[in-house]
Amino acid sequence: MITPTPRTQFRRPENALAYHNIASGVYRMPFGAIRCGEKVVLRVFAAEPLAASRVYLRIWADDAECFFPMHKCGMLWECAYTAPAAPQIVWYRFEIHTPSGIIYCQPGKSALSGTDSKNRNDYQSFQLTVYDPAFSVPDWAADGIMYQIFPDRFYRSRETAIGPHTHRLHQNWDEQMDYLPDPVKGYYAADDFFGGNLKGIEEKLPYLAELGVTVLYLNPIFRAYSNHRYDTGSYEEIDPLLGSESDLRSLCSHAAEFGIRVICDGVFSHTGSDSLYFNREGTYSTCGAYNSPESPYASWYRFQRFPDEYDCWWDVWSLPEVEETDPSYLDYITGESGIVQKWLKAGISGWRLDVADELPDEFLDRLRSRVKTTDPNALVLGEVWEDASNKVSYNALRRFLLGGQLDSVMNYPLRKMVIGLLSGKTNAKAFATELTELASNYPPQVFFACMNFLSTHDVCRITTTFGKPYDVADVPRARQADIRLSKDERTRAIAMHKAASLLVYSLPGMPCIYYGDEAAVEGGTDPFNRAPFPWDRRDEQSLALTEWYRDLGALRRRYPALRSGTMQVWEENGLLCIRRESDGVRLLTIVNPTDAELPLPVPVASPILCSANSNEGCIAAKSSMIVLC
Repeated sequence: MITPTPRTQFRRPENALAYHNIASGVYRMPFGAIRCGEKVVLRVFAAEPLAASRVYLRIWADDAECFFPMHKCGMLWECAYTAPAAPQIVWYRFEIHTPSGIIYCQPGKSALSGTDSKNRNDYQSFQLTVYDPAFSVPDWAADGIMYQIFPDRFYRSRETAIGPHTHRLHQNWDEQMDYLPDPVKGYYAADDFFGGNLKGIEEKLPYLAELGVTVLYLNPIFRAYSNHRYDTGSYEEIDPLLGSESDLRSLCSHAAEFGIRVICDGVFSHTGSDSLYFNREGTYSTCGAYNSPESPYASWYRFQRFPDEYDCWWDVWSLPEVEETDPSYLDYITGESGIVQKWLKAGISGWRLDVADELPDEFLDRLRSRVKTTDPNALVLGEVWEDASNKVSYNALRRFLLGGQLDSVMNYPLRKMVIGLLSGKTNAKAFATELTELASNYPPQVFFACMNFLSTHDVCRITTTFGKPYDVADVPRARQADIRLSKDERTRAIAMHKAASLLVYSLPGMPCIYYGDEAAVEGGTDPFNRAPFPWDRRDEQSLALTEWYRDLGALRRRYPALRSGTMQVWEENGLLCIRRESDGVRLLTIVNPTDAELPLPVPVASPILCSANSNEGCIAAKSSMIVLC
């Protein structure tokens, strides 16, 4: 659970006419999201000079607007509100009647007078997430440490023959990836391979176990044209370069012996044009949608003019979009004996859904139902880059986290917060405020199961991000190929990397290592963030960082407070402080995001469990530590 941060952190702004704070138990209790039918007490401060005669709680719920009179209690006005019976996002603000007119208390402002908007307008309302009381998330997610693998680049088993392929296979594991546009296709085709495979992953299970890994997330492993395999050719078979279905079953079985589960990437918003379903390239013997309007797959795709004009993902012609709610497609993916069930029965423990915010509600409803019917303890993890509780797509407020669709999401907001904090773009107080808001918006079981990461296959490597004073993502791809950190840049970047990883491991959620981050692998955007793992060329800094991650894994296993304990977060003298507590054990994580050495806010005698860089009684700049207090 999340507990309100100490009241001293939430003093009202001076000269505030009206004030409400979602993070303080003084103004909202209980904290955060609530279950359907649960009661929450809401309070608002109205300054004496306002001479308020009446105060109303203005609520938008069940597609209706309601006003509830509030009662004066000292300098506060309060109202007990009972959440609706149906899961939804409830929006509220306060209407304060004064002799001079109406004052509105809403987010981001202590008070606002004048003309009020006639609708909920998210930016002018506080959010209250109301979720299904039956909503549960597998416990192993909150307890877990995840490791994300881009299969072609992790490890190539020397005991397994390279499967059939038609594209370029690098002979040297340490070669530069291809990155220039294909002269025929007109874009980077991602059709060069290094030959990483499932048997290679299986051989590295002892290494992963040493890191404390309990969950493997594999980028797409199904047959496809490209090395990233987001252009699915067949959902029914493992890509031959990676191995076979028996190889996947073997990986899942042997991973379980190490206490590790495997989840797979589900790419269900589009297929490849080079697929048995579309078959534009004629690779398959099937009659694909591109080949004939009479194809059994024709209804899966949307053609403006057959056959060359069709809806495709982000205007990439080799990624034709599917009609996810087409009955035939829906049954093929989510039906009994469909793709989702097939691979769960083969041994995987869940699905990560690519571009989940581009999947319609009906599809997500059906997919979750099939997953939980097949294995109630399987995970449904969605890719959403924003706050998933109030995400708007398809011109509608989505219901990802209310209990009927996703178990959890990739925590891109946290990554942005961590980088902003340690890069000096924001400060500890702002971080605490943003994190608390996210924790308030997410149901607690979701927040404690979020995939918390510093890098993925879609963003720059964290070491490169911290090493350069500019945003590498803004650099053209051809120039990114030559970007390397200098010795000083790399040393500073790794120090910041350690501070950031300690912070991530201290928070509720499932810490995730993107393969190679623990070895300080550098890289910009795609494809430079997908370099082969440098097994045979790790330097002392890389090995030391790997050992750091082993220590973090051991620390998280040793202290349940870091996995399931209560959380409080606040700023103190420029430092970010996070307190986790469980069964009487209290841990305090301290992060110094500044460029100056700062005194510790705890007694020097407090045992230091883990420290990125600290001196006696002080914490170094751009550093972090955990103490037992």
